[in-house]
Amino acid sequence: MKMFRILAICCFMLGVLFTFEPTVAMAQDQMVEFSSAPQQNIEMADALRQDGKIYVVVAVLLTVLAGVLFYLIALDRKVGRLEKQLKDEYVNR
Repeated sequence: MKMFRILAICCFMLGVLFTFEPTVAMAQDQMVEFSSAPQQNIEMADALRQDGKIYVVVAVLLTVLAGVLFYLIALDRKVGRLEKQLKDEYVNR
């Protein structure tokens, strides 16, 4: 049961990562239009792409997501230990 929780958390995090991946991995010369509205020129994103700083943004994002994943796994282990302790105390009564 514990491994199932960890696997579910990992799958969730990968799903979140792949949700944002197409917008990050888009090539500089490719523009994907998601709506019929006129495209607005986003200067900040273009500047980050030109300077190569978009990789810093992606690295920070991945670091934060890895930290959240690590925290969730550690929290799951602690909860599992407490559940086991409570179960053992209840059985030994």
